[in-house]
Amino acid sequence: MSKQLKERVQVGTDSDGKPIYEWATGATKHELQISIAKLLLSYGMLGDPAPEEKEAKRKLPTMKAFIEKTYIPTFITPLNSTTGETYKQYIKLNIVPFMGKMRLDEVNVTTIQQFYDWMACAGSRGRKKNLNERTIARVGGLVSRIFKVAQEMGLVTDNPVKSTLLKIRAEKGTHHKVLPDDEVRRIKKAIPFLENRDERLFMALLVYTGMRPEEVRGFKWDQINFEKQFGLVTQAVTYPNNSQPHIGKPKTERSARTVLLPTPLVEILKPCAKESGYVCGGDQPWCYSRATRTWKSAFKNLGIVGYTNYDFRSTFGTQLKESGVSSAIVADLMGHADTRMVETVYARTRHEGVMKNLVLLERLNAL
Repeated sequence: MSKQLKERVQVGTDSDGKPIYEWATGATKHELQISIAKLLLSYGMLGDPAPEEKEAKRKLPTMKAFIEKTYIPTFITPLNSTTGETYKQYIKLNIVPFMGKMRLDEVNVTTIQQFYDWMACAGSRGRKKNLNERTIARVGGLVSRIFKVAQEMGLVTDNPVKSTLLKIRAEKGTHHKVLPDDEVRRIKKAIPFLENRDERLFMALLVYTGMRPEEVRGFKWDQINFEKQFGLVTQAVTYPNNSQPHIGKPKTERSARTVLLPTPLVEILKPCAKESGYVCGGDQPWCYSRATRTWKSAFKNLGIVGYTNYDFRSTFGTQLKESGVSSAIVADLMGHADTRMVETVYARTRHEGVMKNLVLLERLNAL
């Protein structure tokens, strides 16, 4: 029998102002969070206690109230800063404006379909552009998780986002692009000649390791073993709302990993090595303005046009896959939980990859 998780929760105060506690339990972390939310809701700690709660049928909270007073504190606040800020933006710009005033039980399949169509034409309402299919699916996924919590708390009986009738009628979403092999070779040859140290180190790590930009910014000198040619990814540096650097955990548990350092990269890093501190920084990581200024200047000096920082991660995964490395190993090297992302996003078939198989095909025909 699995061990129950427990957490002591303050549910109020007595007449003397002393805190009153109750125990919340759950078999998993998710169940524990649901138990905490139920406990707080029952004591009126998540929203204003209403007289209707004593009636046979209590009036349900609005989407806005439930999200702000229950879902965000319990399920979004514990997330890493980047993911949490992304979800808060989805809520602020999409979910609350469209259905924030509706009660939980008023949101149905028709509401969700109208919501999808509303996001698909966001450009007509003053947004920079319409939301694409991929983004709408992500927002819909968040709404689905919100209703799953409400369902497990007994506030609603159905999850309207789970309906097979729903259709996302929007522009296809695009993911990160892959640089041509010739362009990658040109950039690798040019990196050692960058005069600015920051640009040289940042671009070398970005191009040679497949690390996420935030992982590069969180990389430290004492995590590098030059002799055995590897480094450890243990943290990430992000800038929530373009603010001061936030030092947190990598994106997922699997993102904390060993990265390999090929010889050309070691030759670039080693002359600048220090005993401690950040590779991209000193005792502290770069601030937002310096990080932005560095990669933009590096791209300009290297003649990189039409690509982003993340495109080098896509390129890294694609080149590994096309070189015959299995999806499982690529996922390990890139810090993914499984092979799905590798096979659907980071290693899509491209002309150059197909052409690499011509030699194999010729050999089979010769036999």
